[in-house]
Amino acid sequence: MAEKQTALWKRIIGYVTFSLFALVSMFFITFPYDALKERLRIEADHAGYFVRIGSMGPGLFAVRASDVKISKKSDADPPPEALVVDALSIGPSLSPLGVKVKAGLLGGTVVARVGALGAPRFKLDAEGLDLTRGNLKGFSGVDFSGAIEAHVDLTLPRTSAGANAPAEPDLSQASGSINLSTRALTINGGTANIAIPQFGPEPTPVDLPKIAFGDLSGKLSIEKGAATVDKLDTHSDDLELEVTGTIKLAKKVDYCEPQLEVRFKPDSEFQKRLGILGSALSIVPADPKDPAWRKGKLTGYLSRPQFR
Repeated sequence: MAEKQTALWKRIIGYVTFSLFALVSMFFITFPYDALKERLRIEADHAGYFVRIGSMGPGLFAVRASDVKISKKSDADPPPEALVVDALSIGPSLSPLGVKVKAGLLGGTVVARVGALGAPRFKLDAEGLDLTRGNLKGFSGVDFSGAIEAHVDLTLPRTSAGANAPAEPDLSQASGSINLSTRALTINGGTANIAIPQFGPEPTPVDLPKIAFGDLSGKLSIEKGAATVDKLDTHSDDLELEVTGTIKLAKKVDYCEPQLEVRFKPDSEFQKRLGILGSALSIVPADPKDPAWRKGKLTGYLSRPQFR
């Protein structure tokens, strides 16, 4: 008798499992992929980017796109080059319970998870990213090389901007941690827009020389919108760098306010290669504790930093 009851229990579980599998499979098979592609293009357009998707269809319990190309909107001729994303999938996440986005990018993987219950939780794990791949040079205008790994875990409470406005995740109230590391990080050239104090507040286009940052290690601890730099340093033949201090987070990343003390020791030959940037570094005061180092402060906003 016990055997028949066990067999019935197994059959019930099997029927339920098969039904759920069939339901989820049919959802992804019949999903309106063309409508989603158009929606992604519209959202990217509003953010200032063009998105081209080679193909989109069902994956393993996910919506999967391949041969995705992202470029900045511009009327320039020729148009800006695109960043290449080999594969992109969107599906459910179990930890935290919500949505998972996985991208095959720069020869590695980037996995982002967003929790949908309670205070939104955002987790990101980026591993094996090779900066020489994915046409990052053409997309950014800077010739990078090296590898990057990053891990982010943030909880963002919801706040409302007004009585009738919906509550949204608020970065200024975030708590969590950010970890970043690089291997053999190098800028081999390119052009960057950098704000140089003696030339005014507006960013100045600067041709970048080769800059070897080497192996960088960074960790930020975040508590109720206040980020503390527990560790951020790098050592290479060109440059030794140490950063300490805090960052006051804001609802928008552009308005986050750094209060950071930056100590650096550039190699003399490297400083000559910097040209105009080397001249800017030479006005930074020497560190009273060790004149071989220079020490300055990074303030302002992340969108318009000031370094003195």
